[in-house]
Order: sequence, then C-alpha cells, then structure tokens
Amino acid sequence: MSNWNSYSPADLPEAVVKKAVQMGADDVVVTSGIDDTKQIRFANNSITTSKSWASTGLSIYLTKDKRILSTQVNELSEIDRTLDELMKRIKMMQPNEEYGGIYSGKPKFRKNVAEPTVAAMVEELFVHVDAAISSAQEAGASRVAGVLYSSSGEMHQATSGGSIGTYGSSSLEISVRAMSDAESSGHMVQSVTSPMNFEPARVGRTAGELAIESRNPEIGKEGKFDVVFSPMIFANIMERVGSSCSAGSVDAGMSFFTDMIGKKVASEKFTCYDDATNPESLDSLPFDEEGAPTGKTSLIEKGILKTYLHNTSTAKRYGTVSTGNAGLVFPSPWTTCLEPGQDTRDQLISQVNDGYYMTNTWYTRFQNYQTGDFSTIPRDAIFHIKNGKLDKPVKDIRISENMLNILKNVKAVGNDPMQVHWWEVETPVFVPHVLVENVNITKSTQ
Repeated sequence: MSNWNSYSPADLPEAVVKKAVQMGADDVVVTSGIDDTKQIRFANNSITTSKSWASTGLSIYLTKDKRILSTQVNELSEIDRTLDELMKRIKMMQPNEEYGGIYSGKPKFRKNVAEPTVAAMVEELFVHVDAAISSAQEAGASRVAGVLYSSSGEMHQATSGGSIGTYGSSSLEISVRAMSDAESSGHMVQSVTSPMNFEPARVGRTAGELAIESRNPEIGKEGKFDVVFSPMIFANIMERVGSSCSAGSVDAGMSFFTDMIGKKVASEKFTCYDDATNPESLDSLPFDEEGAPTGKTSLIEKGILKTYLHNTSTAKRYGTVSTGNAGLVFPSPWTTCLEPGQDTRDQLISQVNDGYYMTNTWYTRFQNYQTGDFSTIPRDAIFHIKNGKLDKPVKDIRISENMLNILKNVKAVGNDPMQVHWWEVETPVFVPHVLVENVNITKSTQ
C-alpha cells in the first residue's frame, strides 16, 4: 500500500503514473487539481444567492493493448484500489484500433500563474455586483439580473510519455441582463483573468442602455438582409467554427468542414485561429490533456481552411502531428479567435442600407451538422438599419441559415474584439463586430 499522502500535489501525478506503468499499463496520464469558485446571483436589482465551493480531484487515464479506461479519484486512500480495479477491468474492454498513443517528450512549458488577488476576493465581489446593478439602473433599466463568478485554481499533470507540468488559472466573469419593460432588454458579459481589467460598471451600463434603446419594438421583416452582428452573437458562430475544425468532429460526422482542407470555406475577410497562449484567455494553458505543448494554430486564412485540430491519435490517422489540442478522446479548440479588421461598429453599420443590427442570441440549433444548416433566435436589443443608421428596434425574428453561407458572406470585420464566454458560448471566443451579407431572416415562431 502506497503512502500517497506523503506526496505534494505537484509530485503526486508522477508517482501515480509510475505505479500504473509498473502494474502493466502502456500509456498513463494523471492530473490533479484544485479550483476555488465563488458565485453571486442577482435578480430584481438585488443579490439573491451567494455561494462558494472548492473542488479537488485526481483523474487517471490509462491504456493497455489499445484498451482505454479513465476515472476520477476523490480520496487519496482510494488510489491503490482504483488502479487495481482499472487494470482488472481493462482486460474486458474491446481494443480501439484507431488509438495512436499519447504525446512523448519532456518539453519545458511556459509558465501560467494565477492572479493571487482573485482567490482572496470576497467583499470586492459584492461591490462589483452593486456597481453593475447601479450602472444599469442609472442608464434607465427598471430591472437587472445576472451572475458573477470568480475562480482560481492550479493543475498538475504527468504522463508516461515523459511530460510533467503545472499551471495556475484565475478568472472573473459577469453576465448582466437589464430590462426596461416586458419586451425590451439588453445583455452584456465580460470575462477576464485579472482584476485590473474587470469593468462590471461598464457591463451593467451597456446592458441598461440597450434595454432603453430597444423599447417598443416592431415585428421584424422576413427576407435576405445584411446583418451587423455584435461580438455576443457572432461568438456563437465562431464557437461552432472552432469545434468543426476538430478532427474528432470530422471523424464523427459532426463538422461542416469535412474534406475541405485547402478549400475556400469563408470570405477573404475571414481569418481565424485557435490560441492557447493568450494570457487574457480563460483557457490559456501550456499543455493539453496528453501533455503536449499548446500553441497558436491557424485554422482559416483569408477564407482558406488550413488544418484541423489534432491529438496524437487523430494526427496519426491524418498523417500529420498533434496541434496540442487533446482531448484524449476528442481534440478540441482552446480559444477560437477571429482576426480583427479596420472598421468600427458604426462604420460597419454605415455600410448597410436595409438590414439589422443584432446584439445577442439564444437557442442555436443545427438541423444538419455536416452541411452546417442551423437556426438561432436573436434576443434582447435588435435594431433595423436604414440608410446606414440604426432605426427602430424590432422583435420576433429568427436566423435560418447555413454556417458556410454565413462565413462566405462576411463582408467586413470590426476592430473591437472582446472575449465572450457564458452559457451560450462554452469555449472562450475572441471576436469583434462582423458584417455579413444576405442573411436569411424568418419569423421566430416558424
């Protein structure tokens, strides 16, 4: 019986890897971590709930003869029993003939350190919420609701391939929805890794202003329209672009980029990449789930699809190398970024004679993942654009479109990127305002 309590959190994964290899495992990845999260919810202009929780755990992934098992361990005293059970159970598994192993090497990883002040913040979080509510009310909103999160943690990983690494992370996030009446609302979010960049008052003020500006909306018209998308709504599209660039999505028949490497999939104005190196991203991390170094991977350059995202197994199947995007089973993007253009939001709007400005959306659903057919319902502040200027607010419209059509019809990209991450956008995205031509608009009730 091993004395696992004698190991530091940083040394524990390597010790468990060695034990699993001695027991006969081929590939092993062990990760341990701790995360301290605080949450404050507010509704009707008041704080309603506040809670905090710390999560700790050890994850073990191991293979034997291309048979794969993984599990979580919550108590150190259970590690030996868990390893014994895994090695017994794995013999009964069917081999995965497409499994290609894990990353092998001992790289020196760049340092990621959590901002130390985030973990200590308590009273400051309530002050931030009050600032968001007050700013929205000062802008004219009658009711304000939302949620604030703070998180700080550290992760340690070791693999049988020789990779050993540690990184810290911290974040502050706020989502504010302001209402001025039953049909008029505005929504804004912010996600940062440092308190120095946190602006809850600005977020609340923006949401409140949108709520006032969108009063008395009229029923929107159907047809083909040029649309200026805010970062909040175009982030939904960019998240799907990133996930469809995963080789795992392609193999599973869930990508609208299948067999399109080297082909034109978007407008020449459209360039995007996956970036795990940006310290401002919530998913900035030095290594992936196989222990491979992460980096910045060009996905689409001036409309041409350049590569898929890979782990070791998918890379071997495609005759290439890992992009540092494991997902032990399924490669995934870390942070999908759209390269900014030159235009301000108002300059984008000035290019539209008859169209829409949309600030947010929900219920994005695919009718066909392989073709990219989807629909989504714009919500909160939506405006008709007439002769290059914002006109009356509208309501009750739906976007019924195709992802490739949207990408190929990008006319111009704004110069104001922001990080978007909330329950409609689960993977962080950096995106500015975007002007898209000939977007198909239908009624939201259809």
